[in-house]
Amino acid sequence: MKQRITFGGRVRGGLALGAALLFAASAGAHDYEAGGVSVAHPWARATPGGATVGAAYMEIKTRDGIADILVSAASPAAGRVEIHTHTLEDGVMKMRRIEKLAIGAGASVVLRPSGDHIMLFDLKQPLKENDLLPITLVFEKAGEIKVEATVEPVGAKGPHGMDHQPGHAVGGGSEGHDGH
Repeated sequence: MKQRITFGGRVRGGLALGAALLFAASAGAHDYEAGGVSVAHPWARATPGGATVGAAYMEIKTRDGIADILVSAASPAAGRVEIHTHTLEDGVMKMRRIEKLAIGAGASVVLRPSGDHIMLFDLKQPLKENDLLPITLVFEKAGEIKVEATVEPVGAKGPHGMDHQPGHAVGGGSEGHDGH
């Protein structure tokens, strides 16, 4: 059974029951949507004890006629969350922060290992396999989309035992990103 990662605060009384029912209803959910933007298959890799950095991956899609920009992300599991990309410079693969990630109208951007991804710094505790990691994605037009990323094993290449991140984008998953 998946455990939700919590960081401080308690839910009491009737709120606890409501939260439990909401959690049970959404535990199997892999897709989240708001304002014409959808997020599918969010996941993260488990981290070894003592690790203070992690990463999360997913597919972000927009409906036809709707373009948007991922401008930031946050998680109670981390002190700082950034949008990152990988680039090849002088034959060396480098990771770096980008200010924003554009998603064209009717397009799909796949965040995956060795491509665009969400970087989590200053983890408050290790990410444990089978836990659910809360992440809030902030879009310029759609606003906040709260997702729960499934924590997969250390070294996983995709969610739920897959060998890749599902999605429609090709290449490194950085189609349409902007703000380098």
